[in-house]
Amino acid sequence: MAAAVFGLLLLLSGYGCVRKDSPMPIARDGVFDLSGWDMARDGPVSLSGQWQYYWDRLLTPDDFAPDAPPPQPSGFMALPHTWKGVLLHGRPLPGRGQATLRLRLAPGPGERRLEMRLFGIHAAYRLWADGKLLAASGVAGTSAATESAHRSLVLVILESHGAPIDLVLQVSNHTFRRGGVLNPIGLGLPGQLEQAHIRTWAWAMFFAGSLLIMASYHFVLYSLRKKEVSTLYFGLGCILFIGIYSTMDSSDWLITLFVPKADPEILAQICLVGFSVLGSVLYRFYWSLYPKEFIPCIQYICDIRSIVFVCIILTQPQPVIYDALPWLAVTAFALNACFLVMLLLCLRHRRSGASVLLIGYFILSATSLNDIYGHVFSLNGENLMPFGLLAFVISQALAMAQRFSNAFTAVENLSAVLQTEMDERSRLEWEIVNVSEEERRRLSHDLHDGLCQQLAGTRLRCSALARRPIAEPNVAAEVSEIAALLQDSVSQAYNLSRGLWPVEHDSGDVGASLAELARRMGVSSGVEITYGEDLACAPCHSEQLVQLFRIAQEAVTNAVKHANPGRISVSLRCGPDQRLTLAVCDDGIGRLGAAPATGGLGLRIMAHRARMIGATLTIDDAAGGGTSVTCSLSCAAVKTTQEDADG
Repeated sequence: MAAAVFGLLLLLSGYGCVRKDSPMPIARDGVFDLSGWDMARDGPVSLSGQWQYYWDRLLTPDDFAPDAPPPQPSGFMALPHTWKGVLLHGRPLPGRGQATLRLRLAPGPGERRLEMRLFGIHAAYRLWADGKLLAASGVAGTSAATESAHRSLVLVILESHGAPIDLVLQVSNHTFRRGGVLNPIGLGLPGQLEQAHIRTWAWAMFFAGSLLIMASYHFVLYSLRKKEVSTLYFGLGCILFIGIYSTMDSSDWLITLFVPKADPEILAQICLVGFSVLGSVLYRFYWSLYPKEFIPCIQYICDIRSIVFVCIILTQPQPVIYDALPWLAVTAFALNACFLVMLLLCLRHRRSGASVLLIGYFILSATSLNDIYGHVFSLNGENLMPFGLLAFVISQALAMAQRFSNAFTAVENLSAVLQTEMDERSRLEWEIVNVSEEERRRLSHDLHDGLCQQLAGTRLRCSALARRPIAEPNVAAEVSEIAALLQDSVSQAYNLSRGLWPVEHDSGDVGASLAELARRMGVSSGVEITYGEDLACAPCHSEQLVQLFRIAQEAVTNAVKHANPGRISVSLRCGPDQRLTLAVCDDGIGRLGAAPATGGLGLRIMAHRARMIGATLTIDDAAGGGTSVTCSLSCAAVKTTQEDADG
């Protein structure tokens, strides 16, 4: 994964590489010779190299007129660079001051128009070409009172007629810690430098847009699940990265594409405030992921640091702000080291996603520190922050994807465990039902073969005894009454035996069982109960007949007990949709008219039995009055019977 991230960065880092067949010209002893350089073929150049400089003097082209005594130069200064630390008479120059820079440009023969790009010159300047003012930014002065600092990006047209061009550049700096020309002064054909500027903005838009998408995505995740505060902190971090990067030199001040008249001082404050607050936000992000490794006391230090530097940036003048920037950079370096150590601890403890986040943060810290230290200390180098941002976003996305993948895997494993437990529960329920039905069958057989036979034998002996002559008066009548009572007991015992387990269940003929149920309940209740069936196979081969019989038994019992019906109909049919449907309908008072049952389990038992066999149980009010109980389930026996007949 690390190789993939580094490979992507190397691939993207070559987007601006241009092959040049000739070595780039460079200024020597204050002369820049373009005679051997074809801009149309080789591209634009930067006016880098040795410029004459005149320290502590703001000279104009009039001071270099042929009829005036030439001013004595202080020496040669290599640009782009800050003048701080340059030795003059054995002593280093300060960061604040003023100077005039001069370069003699030899453009080569022929007339042509050239384009010049000036960017990142601290803090005010004016540029002349052959005595003509080409560009200016702010007001150059000899003190902070007379200087008006202004940062700008300027593209100007330079007319070339083949003769050498004398460039005079006034620069003053009484604001920043380090003055001078910090970015190369570009020179090319019209459109070349603008295309490079547009290309820089395009890449900046790509990086900023990627960060904006990531921020929006994580804000949506946080709105859906507010317990995951890491998504909120990462979204805020992406917004801060956008604010910092779009106001830095690395992006050619991308923010000015949307706010062309933005005040450079305000843009600088946005950049510095964002950089000051970023440490606190990132620490909270990592703390939300790894609370055991990222301890709270470091968070308090980050917050105090952010508050102090934000107050300085928002309340102090620019010289004080830029004097405080080295301390901001030093504390940033310390925080980066702290973050890396804690991420290493997370990696050692094998935290999920720690390796990916460590790689991404290492790249981000290295590239951002490169750009920020270059901005703070006016060092020259490549702008690498976009690639660090991309690596950080990719690493974070991979880490979050890994976390979500682990969460989904845990959910899947939990679902599998729950499914296994549910299957086991269903199996146990079936086993309990089978044990219950088996116990019913045993009790039914014991009643039929034991108690019923004994009662029947006793009734026969009483009947035989009643037919004998008995001398004592009224004994014969009492024996006859006992015989009648025994007959009723035998009938009740047989009914109880058949109610527990109809004999037809053993052969699978549920129709006979339901018909017998209708007959017995009709005789015992005095209600007219009818049974009808329309089955595709006789006897019915459905494996759920026992449960259907129990549901019908409970439904008929409830109707007789609560509905005060005059007629009850029981039906069992196979529909054209291969569904087996049991229906119990009565013409009683209906559910609304019936007294509410207290403590009854009948409906719940019917619903439980229906769920066990995968059936649909509905209880509705009949159109003409009364109640209709319907239990419908898919009958695989019908399909199997048809397939057997076809094959």
